[in-house]
Amino acid sequence: MNILLKLLGNGIVAVPGLIWSGTGFGFAAITSVLVSLISYLVGDRLLLPKTNNMFASLADLLLSFLLFWAITFLFYEWFSLNGIFLTAFAVAIVEYFYHAYLQRQGTHHSKHPG
Repeated sequence: MNILLKLLGNGIVAVPGLIWSGTGFGFAAITSVLVSLISYLVGDRLLLPKTNNMFASLADLLLSFLLFWAITFLFYEWFSLNGIFLTAFAVAIVEYFYHAYLQRQGTHHSKHPG
């Protein structure tokens, strides 16, 4: 259930952001799902339980930016670098609230709340 919430939250932000950055709808939707799944494994399952919300959200910002850039570059999709960064930043904001939700639900037991 939590992964569906993450996919929905990130998709609401990432798909329009990637389209605004210059990519097509289908490409934006697939990229959003791929980045969300990788981010779930790295940020939510690996980092969040061992660190705090702010660190995990900043890691998600960096990871999202690098993945958005790499995927658009590898598939020769036209993009705006500023748009990719702003999209990654918006995803990081969503991730911050998603992490707080996970911590309230008791999904992740971090030694460092916040």
